[in-house]
Amino acid sequence: MLLRSNPSAGDGSGTRVEIYIGNVEVMFLRPKMAGLKIWRPSPQEASEAAEKFGIGDSLSSLYLVSSGNFRGFVVGGRPSWREAVRGFDDETLFDFGQEWPPGPEMTWGQVE
Repeated sequence: MLLRSNPSAGDGSGTRVEIYIGNVEVMFLRPKMAGLKIWRPSPQEASEAAEKFGIGDSLSSLYLVSSGNFRGFVVGGRPSWREAVRGFDDETLFDFGQEWPPGPEMTWGQVE
């Protein structure tokens, strides 16, 4: 799964952020979100999500997602992110045919 932010019209930065999550088993997300936070849940948050969404057998692969008042989740591989200046129609930052690590124009990491 690939989540992508595109630069806002008029913000002048041209920065795009993409988050890649492999092996997604189940998710509860909105198709469009303004602002995004992804994190590994605390034990209490994991228990609450397991009870609410019936995902108790997948807690080791659970990541919580929030955007404004919305709260969802993804069960899958460890999320990786990349950020770089890109135009709206430019190719993805996750072109796995590119050399690794990418050049200094791109920052990257993983959700801890």
